[in-house]
Amino acid sequence: MDWYTSYRLVEDGDGYTLEINLNKDMPEFAEEFLSNAKVNALKLEDQAKKLIQEKFSGMKINAVKFLVGAIAVATIPLYAGTFTASAAPANATHTVTASRLNVRAGPSTSNTIIHALWNGNQVPVIGESGNWYQIRLSDGRTGWVSKNYMAPQRGNSGVVTATKLNVRTGPSTTHSVMHVLWNGNQVPVIGESGNWYQIRLSDGRTGWVSKTYLRVNQPGGGNQQSGTQQKVDKVVATAKSLLGTPYVYGGESPQEGGFDCSGLTQYAYKQAGYTLNRISADQAKQGTAVAWNSMKPGDLVFFSFNMNNKIDHVGIYIGNGQMIHSPRTGDVVKTTNINVSYWQQRFVTAKRIFT
Repeated sequence: MDWYTSYRLVEDGDGYTLEINLNKDMPEFAEEFLSNAKVNALKLEDQAKKLIQEKFSGMKINAVKFLVGAIAVATIPLYAGTFTASAAPANATHTVTASRLNVRAGPSTSNTIIHALWNGNQVPVIGESGNWYQIRLSDGRTGWVSKNYMAPQRGNSGVVTATKLNVRTGPSTTHSVMHVLWNGNQVPVIGESGNWYQIRLSDGRTGWVSKTYLRVNQPGGGNQQSGTQQKVDKVVATAKSLLGTPYVYGGESPQEGGFDCSGLTQYAYKQAGYTLNRISADQAKQGTAVAWNSMKPGDLVFFSFNMNNKIDHVGIYIGNGQMIHSPRTGDVVKTTNINVSYWQQRFVTAKRIFT
């Protein structure tokens, strides 16, 4: 059982205060802890510093605030100046899932862009802050990227089910064939993008294969169809739970007060373990296309308000001609009937993410 349940950084002058929410189920943090919180919190200073070393490499942490629930029980300044975390050991390699991912000088969009990564790029994660990962680039520089567009390197393996399977240089049939696998071949799966798996070949090269012809052996086994349906149900249930949430331009979580259209779909799918791209037009590049009359609950539905096939809106189909979406400023997340001429005229495509 961890001694904390969550943590976050709060800007504090020239650095940050680290807020740590203590695990109130730990015996140490029962009522006797709260009765002398300041003294007992001091006993956690070494553990807090260890957490800083592991999670916030190179960041300036001025103080640690301990909370139990919403109650702040103690704040400990880190003396001898401010404590700057030492280098953290490298964590697992992560794979970029967005079409393009900006690397910034610090953990917020207000920081300068120092580099760009592309779909399928792999980088070591060496730290984190809130919704950001600190990464190390191939030239040795470090930077920060949004967690929303990074996936952990997969430890699973896949078995080829086709007679012959082309391995391509990128996640689409427009990319050139670089290798061929045969029925029964087994390869490590290290990433994914839409309907494609990224794999590692025996010679160390990486390539992409269609998910349709690779059976992935996932830890714990289980029925694949059942697992897929559970993910779809999670997406729909999440969307329904957010009905009535305000539209917020750029919003992508309840903590931000609301969602825009693609922020809503990205959030719902994230709860089911899948990372969608951030913008609706980029989300339309993921998954498998399905026809209007073949849509199933959980499918993404894309529209063009100007009826020029330029995608600028997305919703989640929930069945019976209904979708849940976050329409516009001044509106809320709601259910809408799309079996009417307005939406049919603006329909561009539908995509199925879980197949």
